Amino acid sequence: MTSNSIHPESVVTKFYRCDETKSLDSSISQQSIRSIHEVLFQKRSSYSSSRGIANHWKMIMIILIPVLSLISLATNSLLEAAKVKRASLESIHDVKVAHLYANLIQMLQRERGISSNFLSTYGDKNPLYDTMMTARKNTDQAFNKIPPNHDAIYMNGILHTILEVHENINLSRRKIENGSDSLEDHLSFYTEINNGLMSVMFDDIYLSEEKNCVLDIVAFTSLVRWTDIIGLLRARIASQYATCDFTSESLQNYMLLSGEAMGYKNIFTHYSLEIETAFSMENQSTEKYLENVRRFAWSKSFLNSCKTKSKAERLSLSVTYFQNMTKLIDFAFETQQLQSKVLTRKLFEIRKDAEFHFNVYLTVLVIITFVSIILTVWYILCIENMTFKIANNAIIIRAKSQELAEEKMVTERLQYQMLPTKIATALKEARTIISENFEDVTIFISDIVNFTELGTRSSAREIFDLLNTLYGLFDNMTKTYEVLKIETMGDSYMVASGVPDRIGKAHASKICSFALAIHNVMKGFYVPKTFKSRESIQIRVGIHSGPCIGGVLGLKVPRYCLFGQTVNTAITLKSKGRGGKIHLSDSTYQFIKDSGYFTVFERGFATTKGNGTIKTYWLESASEM
Repeated sequence: MTSNSIHPESVVTKFYRCDETKSLDSSISQQSIRSIHEVLFQKRSSYSSSRGIANHWKMIMIILIPVLSLISLATNSLLEAAKVKRASLESIHDVKVAHLYANLIQMLQRERGISSNFLSTYGDKNPLYDTMMTARKNTDQAFNKIPPNHDAIYMNGILHTILEVHENINLSRRKIENGSDSLEDHLSFYTEINNGLMSVMFDDIYLSEEKNCVLDIVAFTSLVRWTDIIGLLRARIASQYATCDFTSESLQNYMLLSGEAMGYKNIFTHYSLEIETAFSMENQSTEKYLENVRRFAWSKSFLNSCKTKSKAERLSLSVTYFQNMTKLIDFAFETQQLQSKVLTRKLFEIRKDAEFHFNVYLTVLVIITFVSIILTVWYILCIENMTFKIANNAIIIRAKSQELAEEKMVTERLQYQMLPTKIATALKEARTIISENFEDVTIFISDIVNFTELGTRSSAREIFDLLNTLYGLFDNMTKTYEVLKIETMGDSYMVASGVPDRIGKAHASKICSFALAIHNVMKGFYVPKTFKSRESIQIRVGIHSGPCIGGVLGLKVPRYCLFGQTVNTAITLKSKGRGGKIHLSDSTYQFIKDSGYFTVFERGFATTKGNGTIKTYWLESASEM
């Protein structure tokens, strides 16, 4: 297939065009609209006074329905405002109780840690004993501040009141003093109580979505969870310093708790600007400190020297770690108080806003009732004229809606005509990004030899005419050889076969036939007439077969694209090819070699990214069918 010369006139490009001069009322003739207007006017003039009075009574009944509905809506809004006002008061109380729970949880965390250290020293009467007694006193005070009839919590699947929980804690304390409680049982017991208290605290704080405080609640509760995990780490590691129990199992548990703490921190710093600011201004980073502890405590040097230390030295390390972690936890508790104040302030703002809306709705209700009576008379006088105008507007709106529907169909047709029919249909129905894996496809990529040099000595119009002519020629040939145009980028032109419809092994033969046809046409191709001088153009072609992923990118202007190493290899073969030559990879050659249809010469080896060095060929010609 040859050609002496290809000019812009030979490329036929179809465009959908919207006629901007088309009237929106064209779907309904002006004569039809005038006829409807005349009928409406005649009916309006034919009413007698008696019929008008009768219709007025009907109108009164009709207007009462929306008036009563409006009054009902205003009343409902009034009730909703009152409900929000009452709920905000309850929420403020719940936040205050939640703060008491948070204080109790902090005291339990501190008692848990100090008691763990005490157990690690085997109950010796050391300074930890006095500290533990002080912690117990603070915990008892925090318990006394909780309303006795407040929500109960679950322990071991059994519901316990706050008083019963307090009694169980006293029993556990006696076990610690007489040495009958193990460290792990002690930690599990206190942790279960804290989890139960946090669950009760979270259940009490409930806000509807309209109150704009949900994120603050999430941040507050996440901060409490984070503090409890840090408290558990404080208790465990302080105990391990005292016993040198830094095993791989304890390290795994340490990393698990650290990761869980990081997750909660990401939540409350993301949802609360106040907490994020407070933590960003913190002098000591919790994560950095925990990481330093991990590197130090589980290091070989420390493990080798730990058990050689005296009990007093190990206890000193334990107390130092406990004090450092306590500073972090105290800071977290201060931040909890800050967040509680922020939440309370927002709830007071909600309450103030609810009171304002309550007064507004009440005023509106009174005004609506009074004005509705006055407007009823005016409504009766104007209803006929309004009916006429509404009918007229309905005709125009209907015409415009029909016109807009037609324009929408044209827009969608323009939008999806760039995609394969199968993909366009699926995308239009699903409205989602469609992607698919293909095991075997063949990619064709070409560019113009010396295009950069040509661009420097040619005008933008000349380059546009050249590419428009060349792409139009290639586009027409894609239909003949049943290959799919993928995209153009500058002077690069990319087509593929085997996507989106799988055609077995025929994809390689189709691409090769397409490439040879392009090759033959380019022998007689010259620049368009817009160029100052007549000169020929050569292209380089790279072809490669292999797997890839095909999919649609974007919804506003969707495009079907291919990704994968197969595309990259085809680009490399194109770059390492020659003008007027078709550079073929070995994988494509394996598909076409048994057909006996194509003439191929070995070119040598080419180095590609991802596939290494591959064997390549020149595709020269094809025999007559």
